[in-house]
Amino acid sequence: MKLRTRILTGFAVVVALFVGLGIGVVVSQRNQLTSQLDARLESVVPLRPPRPEIPQAGQGSAVDSAERPEVAEPRQEPQRPISDVYIAIKSVDGAVEALVEGELLEVMPDVAELALAAERTFGTAGSTDDSTSFRVLAEPIGPDGDTLFIAVPSADVDATVQRLILVFTTAGLLMAALLSVIAWWVAHLGLRPISAVTETAKSIAAGEKGERAPDFDDRTEAGQLAGAFNVMLDGREASEDKLRQFVSDASHELRTPLTSIRGYLDLYAEGGFREPGQLDDVVRRMQSEAGRMASLVENLLQLARLDEEQPLNIAAVDVDELLGDVVASATVAHPGRTVELDVSGIESVAEMDKNKIGQLVAVLVDNALIHAPDASVRICAVHQPDELMISVVDDGPGLTNEETERVFDRFYRGDPARARTSGGSGLGLGIAQSIAQAHGGELSVKSSPGQGCEFVLRIPVDKTCV
Repeated sequence: MKLRTRILTGFAVVVALFVGLGIGVVVSQRNQLTSQLDARLESVVPLRPPRPEIPQAGQGSAVDSAERPEVAEPRQEPQRPISDVYIAIKSVDGAVEALVEGELLEVMPDVAELALAAERTFGTAGSTDDSTSFRVLAEPIGPDGDTLFIAVPSADVDATVQRLILVFTTAGLLMAALLSVIAWWVAHLGLRPISAVTETAKSIAAGEKGERAPDFDDRTEAGQLAGAFNVMLDGREASEDKLRQFVSDASHELRTPLTSIRGYLDLYAEGGFREPGQLDDVVRRMQSEAGRMASLVENLLQLARLDEEQPLNIAAVDVDELLGDVVASATVAHPGRTVELDVSGIESVAEMDKNKIGQLVAVLVDNALIHAPDASVRICAVHQPDELMISVVDDGPGLTNEETERVFDRFYRGDPARARTSGGSGLGLGIAQSIAQAHGGELSVKSSPGQGCEFVLRIPVDKTCV
């Protein structure tokens, strides 16, 4: 079920519950008020005129009836209290005798239309002019089957119920309108961006790689989702571009030595290099190209392992000894060059992968010795509260702003011709950056034309690296 459908269903359930609540309240209130009217009807005692008793034959008083003067007894009129109660008797022949007609009544109930009762019952009746309604108690009386009707107006009950119905109807309509506005608002601000992201994802899956989700208000979760989706697509596209460039550069770097080796072999197959000493020179060149290709493949494999975040061999390392070994190796590889070492600001031991950090520093030193042939190189190491900082500084020609920004890109070379002549593949600084990141650290560079370069490695000393 779609989110839009779930929201609309939820709103419909809320409205249905409110309607059910309103019906329940109205019915309950009507029943309560009607019960009060019924209790009032049961409490009413009708006032009927007393009937004189007639003496039986043979019975008399001490004074003969002939001798007793006849005295006319005054007729007692029934008391008619000021009320809204109506009392009447309906005989079996349909005649209605009203006993009490409350003076507060403007119209009388139409009890002539009511049926005779066999037992006490409650019901409703209209008025003689159909303008109002009455609550009626019907009770059989006497042996002749007459029925006593007691009625009181139920207009107040009807008015109260009508007001309740009006209140709940108005509230229900207002709530429905409010929920409709909320549903539109949620759909417009919340679901529309999600739908747009979904459509964009479908377009990209269909091959439209350049599609992006529209921009929405980033103060909403859906707008943030659309923005994050676009950032993800841009990042993926950038990664794919880098991957394509990486494969292209790697293929180019591998093709160069392979082309050279194949060319030598083709020439030899066609009869070349038959003179004494020529074949030895060709084999030497082929070995050089094969070594260069093997070095490139090894660097690529190392980058792949670092990208896969394979575990490092973390152990306590004597930093002074590690840097001293790097300086010694650099001096052997570049006779006549001097690399200064300043380790006065470090502690003797730090947790790191000795081989990887040694390789990183060696790459920085070798890079400075190769690309700044007349410059001095210096290594400094300092222990700060939370990190170990190692810097490699030279006073060579320095880097341009573009070179500074791209110096850690894989296969990037500021001077491709010179780098290829020296055997470089443009992977050394990329490998160094990956090693620093694998240790949870950072490798940065500061340089400007004519001012030399300063590569700075910072490694957290209190962080376990895996």
